[in-house]
Amino acid sequence: MKTQEYNKTYNIPFYFNDLLKLIKTLPIQDKIKIEMELEKETLLYRSKLLSQNIKENQFDMDSIVAEVSEYRTETSHER
Repeated sequence: MKTQEYNKTYNIPFYFNDLLKLIKTLPIQDKIKIEMELEKETLLYRSKLLSQNIKENQFDMDSIVAEVSEYRTETSHER
């Protein structure tokens, strides 16, 4: 994927909204490259957030078997 070279000069300070405006002026190919780079950069952060949101499995095999047996007993009496 070939990208266009940009020869613009920007004065500091350069704020977030300035960056967004600049990105909006780019061709879609460059936006996709930026997206892919951001995904790589934020992968570890996003995976940490995900692991914090996933609750640990508190079930063991005995409790699962007991619950299934109880359910089967209840449904067999209803027939």
